[in-house]
Amino acid sequence: MIISFVQTKGGTGKSTLALSTAFSNHMNSAFGSVALVELDPQGTLRNWWNERTELGRDTGRVSFHHISSSQKEVFADGIKAIATHNDLIVMDIPGESTGKLHTRFACAVSDLVIIPMRTSTNDEAAFADNLYPIIKEILKVDPGKKGCFYVLPSFTHPKANRDTIMGYFTDILPPHVGCLRTIYPDRSVYENFNREGATLADYAYSVRENKRHSKQALSAAGDVEEIARAITQMLEKEHVSAKKEEATLRG
Repeated sequence: MIISFVQTKGGTGKSTLALSTAFSNHMNSAFGSVALVELDPQGTLRNWWNERTELGRDTGRVSFHHISSSQKEVFADGIKAIATHNDLIVMDIPGESTGKLHTRFACAVSDLVIIPMRTSTNDEAAFADNLYPIIKEILKVDPGKKGCFYVLPSFTHPKANRDTIMGYFTDILPPHVGCLRTIYPDRSVYENFNREGATLADYAYSVRENKRHSKQALSAAGDVEEIARAITQMLEKEHVSAKKEEATLRG
């Protein structure tokens, strides 16, 4: 299984979501091995991983892979090789203002594409102008990928009314792009938990004596677990749909 966090604009939380999802308790219970893959040439996650391994922090069932190339064949071969040794691949895709080669690749090969997106007209316009045309191209070539694209409402207020948020996206999203029934809240802890290669769990343990910081960290960890569960539910849904379609085609 391959899931990708995709958004053509930067600063949407893709890297944080990718690493946190890969290290979530839910994903590590549901899958025997998880590969966290970064296609971003800047290497934000690579630097984080190097810090983690240098400090001897436990990596559990998660392995890390950084593929920096402008050639589709290079990262296509890399993902194929990684897939032979892992049950789940979580990909972090860079924001791309031009070309969008990595974005196109991720949309084409992923079982599920997660699109972090705020409830704002700027994000709506960026999606419509830059990402949705790519999705339409993919669906034209491979109609079987309908139902593989989901927006994750991001940077929302933790106490925001979820029905209101879902209603916003239901109204503005085009056909074949759904919305996860969960949110990625705006929490300050996401900005500082990953120093020295720490995960949310590591950070929560380190601040366990500080009641306020501990509460924030545990809330963030809960956010990620909920997102991970929502993602696996969509993966299961698409798997069932694919099986039904296959059975229908057979007769």
